[in-house]
Amino acid sequence: MKYIMKLLLVIVCLSIVYYGFVKHKKMQEFLKDNGINILLIYNPVNLSTAPNVLRAYESVLKEEGTAFRSLEITQLISLPAKKVAVNNPVIIFPDSIAQHIPIETRPWILDYLGAGGNAAVIYNAGVMNAKGQYIDDAVFSEITGLNYILYGKQKEQAYKTGYFQFCDKKSGDYFQIPRGKYDDLNILCGYSYGRLRYPAARNELTGHIDTEEIYAYSILPDRSKYPALVVRKQDKGNVLYANIPLGYLKTIGDDMPLREILRTFLFKIVKIPHLMNTPFGKGGLVINWHVDANPDYASVASAEKKHILRKTIECSIHITAGDFRDTAGDKIGFDAEGRGRQYVDILKKYGTIGCHGGWAHNWFADNIEKNLFDKEKIKFYIKKNKDSLERLISYNIDEYSAPAGAYPQPENTEVLEDLNYIAYYYTGDTGSAPNRTFAGGKMVSDKVIAFPIMSNTKYASLYEMSEAGIKSNEIEAWLVNLVDYVNENKTTRLVYSHLRDVLPQYENAFKGFLDHIESLQDENKIIVKPMSYFARFILRYLKTEYSYVQNNDKLSVILHNSEGLNDITVAIPKNKYKIIEREDLTSSEDADYYYLTVKDRVNEQNITVSIN
Repeated sequence: MKYIMKLLLVIVCLSIVYYGFVKHKKMQEFLKDNGINILLIYNPVNLSTAPNVLRAYESVLKEEGTAFRSLEITQLISLPAKKVAVNNPVIIFPDSIAQHIPIETRPWILDYLGAGGNAAVIYNAGVMNAKGQYIDDAVFSEITGLNYILYGKQKEQAYKTGYFQFCDKKSGDYFQIPRGKYDDLNILCGYSYGRLRYPAARNELTGHIDTEEIYAYSILPDRSKYPALVVRKQDKGNVLYANIPLGYLKTIGDDMPLREILRTFLFKIVKIPHLMNTPFGKGGLVINWHVDANPDYASVASAEKKHILRKTIECSIHITAGDFRDTAGDKIGFDAEGRGRQYVDILKKYGTIGCHGGWAHNWFADNIEKNLFDKEKIKFYIKKNKDSLERLISYNIDEYSAPAGAYPQPENTEVLEDLNYIAYYYTGDTGSAPNRTFAGGKMVSDKVIAFPIMSNTKYASLYEMSEAGIKSNEIEAWLVNLVDYVNENKTTRLVYSHLRDVLPQYENAFKGFLDHIESLQDENKIIVKPMSYFARFILRYLKTEYSYVQNNDKLSVILHNSEGLNDITVAIPKNKYKIIEREDLTSSEDADYYYLTVKDRVNEQNITVSIN
C-alpha cells in the first residue's frame, strides 16, 4: 500500500513538473513571437455556454484583415504585461465569454496600458467570480471609469434593454455608422423595425469621465441613460468600453455594431496594420434592382430612356422569370422567355443578371412565409428561375435576392450553396458590409457572401420611402451621403430598389446620386459593381494568409494566397512606419495610412517598411 501511495505521489509530482514545463515553454514561445497580434481573451467556463461568440469575433477580425490570437485569461495574466504590450497592441475582452476574469487582472491590465497597450472591454466582461456569481465591482471599473455590474444594488433591474443613442451625428460618423442607420435623434434603427432595443447594463461612474469621451448612451424605458460607448486615455494606452453585447448580436444576425466599433477602435484610434477587404482598398457600392413582374416592363424602358440605367454604372439586376406572379395562370409574371425577353435584352446591358426568388414573385414568397415550401421545393423553384434566365444570357447566374425578404436561414443559403451561388441580398445585418453572416448562433456559410441592405431608418426601397412621405431632396441627401460614406471609410454597401420606384417622383434625386457616383468613379475613388464582383474578391481575399512581423527597425507584411494576391491592399499606419516606393505595388495614402496594393497575380509577397 505504501509503495502504491509513493508511486502515486511521484506521478503527481512528475505531472506538475511536466505541466509547469509545458506552460513555461508556451510562455517562451508566445514571447518570442514577433508577429503583431490582437488578443481575444476568453474564460473556458464562459466559452462552454457561448462558444459561437468567440467565432463571431474571430470571423469579423479575419474579414477585416487583422492578425489575432485567442487566449485563455489565465494564460494571459501569467505573462509579463509589459512584454505582451510590445507586439500585442490591443486586447479585447469580449461579451459573454469573458464574464469571469480573475481579480489579479486588475494590476496586470494597468501595467499593460502603462506600456502602451490598448484594451476593449465589451458589455459584461469581468462581472463574475469563479463561482459564477456577480461581483460588486467590475474588474475593469478602474480603467473604464465605470462600474457596469450593479446586480448587488439593482438585482433584475441591473440589465435591461434600451435604445442605443449617439451623442450627435459627429459621434455616429466617427464610429463609421452610415447615415440612415440612425434617426433624427441619433438612435440606431433597423429595417422595418425602426428604433432598435439592445441589451444594456446600468452603470455608475467610478471616477471622472469627460463628456467628449462618451460617444453614445443606452436609453432605458424609464428614461434613465447610461454611457454606452466610451473611449478614454489610460496612461500610455486607450480603453474602449461598449455597453452592448457585440459578439452575441453578431451571432443572431446583427453584424454592424461589432464590425464598426472594432474597426473604429483598431484602425482609427489605435491604428494597426491590416488588409483591406475591398478591391484595391477602395470604397465599393452595389446597386441592386429587383424586377418582379410584367408591370415592370414600362419602367425598364423608361429607365433606359431617362438615363437611370447607365453603362458607366454596373448594377446587380435580379429578375423573377416566371409567367405568373400571384397565382398560376394570372399572366402578371415577367415571363422572361416570352413577352419579357426584350426587357431582359435591355437590362443585361447595364450589369449582371441574377435571380429574384423562385419563378413567381408573390406566390413564391407567400409559400415560404406560410411554411408550405420545404427546402427541396425552394431549391426546385430557384433552379427553375435560374435555368430560365441562363437560357437568355451567356453566363452562369450566381447572385440572388429574396422576394419580399422571404429568406429562411440557413435553409435558403444552403440551397444557394448547392446551386453554386456566391452572393445574396439580405435583410439581416442591416446597414453592414458584405460578410459571412451568422444565424441561430452559427456561421451560415463560408462560400456564399451575404450583402445586407442599406436602410434609411426603417425603410429600404424607394417605394417604402414614398409611402412614408419622404421628400425627394431627403432621398438624394441619403443616397449621396452613402456614396461619400463608402469612399471615406473604404468599405462596401448595397442599396436596393425597383426601377418603378424611381420614376417619376425620385427621378431627379436618383440622377443626382448617379452623377455623384460617376464623379467619384472618374476620380478613381470608388468602385460600383455587381455583388458577384465583390463576392469573388472577398472569397479570394479570405484565403490570404498573412502576418505582420516586427524585427528591430522593420515591419514585414508577409502574404500568401494560392489564388493570387492581385488587387489586395495592405494598410500601413503613417504614425508608426514609413514606406519605400516599389514597382510591383501601387501606393496611395490618406491622413492616417499608406495603402499598398499588389499589382500582379503573384502568390507570395513580402512588404517591408521602416519604423519611424
